[in-house]
Amino acid sequence: MDIPDFNSISIKDYKPAKHYLSNQIPVYCFEDKDMEVVFLKIVFYNAGTIMQDKFFTASLTKTQLAQDTRDYTALELADKMDYYGINFSHSASNERTVLNFSFLKRYVQQAFELIEQIVLYPLFSADKLSLTVDNARQEFQTKCMQSSFIAHRQFMKALFGEDNPYGQSAELEDYDRITAEDLKQFYKKYYTFNQCYVILAGNAGKDTLECLESTLGHSQWNSDTAVLTHPDIQIDTSAKHHRIISDAKDAVQSSIVIGRLLPAIKHDDFIPLTVLNCLLGGYFNSRLMTNIREDKGYTYGIDSYIAPFSKASVFMIASDVTADKDNLTIEEIKKEIEILQTESVSTEELDTVKHYIIGDMLRSNDGVYDISETYDQMIRFDLPDNYNSWSMQKVKQVSQKDITDTAKKYLNTEQMVVSVAKNMNK
Repeated sequence: MDIPDFNSISIKDYKPAKHYLSNQIPVYCFEDKDMEVVFLKIVFYNAGTIMQDKFFTASLTKTQLAQDTRDYTALELADKMDYYGINFSHSASNERTVLNFSFLKRYVQQAFELIEQIVLYPLFSADKLSLTVDNARQEFQTKCMQSSFIAHRQFMKALFGEDNPYGQSAELEDYDRITAEDLKQFYKKYYTFNQCYVILAGNAGKDTLECLESTLGHSQWNSDTAVLTHPDIQIDTSAKHHRIISDAKDAVQSSIVIGRLLPAIKHDDFIPLTVLNCLLGGYFNSRLMTNIREDKGYTYGIDSYIAPFSKASVFMIASDVTADKDNLTIEEIKKEIEILQTESVSTEELDTVKHYIIGDMLRSNDGVYDISETYDQMIRFDLPDNYNSWSMQKVKQVSQKDITDTAKKYLNTEQMVVSVAKNMNK
């Protein structure tokens, strides 16, 4: 099969229809009348974990939204959502909380009646919280025994600092300190009409906007309790070198996380860093996978990532390896990075990586749902509407010299945090 030259491939910049509800909540709409489904995303952009006063507040607040509400018990709400086929999921990250709903177009009125209950009228009952905490505590206790979780947690502590909200981590006992009142206060402070935006995708026409207006747009909900002045959390992006060895009792493998802080997504070096990361460990045929999985057989998989935050990005290489191969794996990682710093990547390999990245960009803009997800990231990081086409052009322009120079500038392993979690008794 002939693979097209990536220079001939282009990507469209999609611009949503933008509306404002009566209370000025912005709504970004990607409509496709041929779809039967409506996708609704509500983003509370200040309701992340860095804003919580107690551990688990942000994560538990979102889980309790669809429990007892003003007009429904948790069971009644669940039964109605099942009957109308309404899917609800949620996530809380460091910086924000996201609520996702999907439902059939013909049930738009019924869906928004229930969405209004979930978003505007949760009760946060102590009884329901107690049940959720019991389950969450067991899951967290299991996680804390996993070497990968231990390695990642110690990595983030060392990277950001234990006093920084991005680096702090909870303990099992923190579940005993959380109360229903904590969730109510967090909800009232950060789940407010003036700290959110809405993204619609699918068959979301005039009637959907009318339902949105009559539920989320008709009042300035939680305006009296909203906290709009937030601490300016600084991130020290200077290079750090730490090596942490943690005991993971009964672990059958060793878990490794290596990385450092990088510039934020708007920085000029971010696109070259993206290409460099993909080449190193960002796809199945990457150098780390070829060496450490295919050649050495130390692991089933090893990956590298760049996770962007508002003021910086985190570069991570992560893998679970054979118990006694952690030091050898780290040495091989260092070797691969050193090769990228000293030897020019071949045109063929660089072109393969560019094809992969460009293909991934195209897949991320295939249909209105994927387009809306991509656009959400553009809103999150305040990127321009032409970011799709601009970033694709920048990927195409990354040269062999750019790869070498970027590796030298950012991938000095003596300026990285190395976290290993393993069974110390082996």
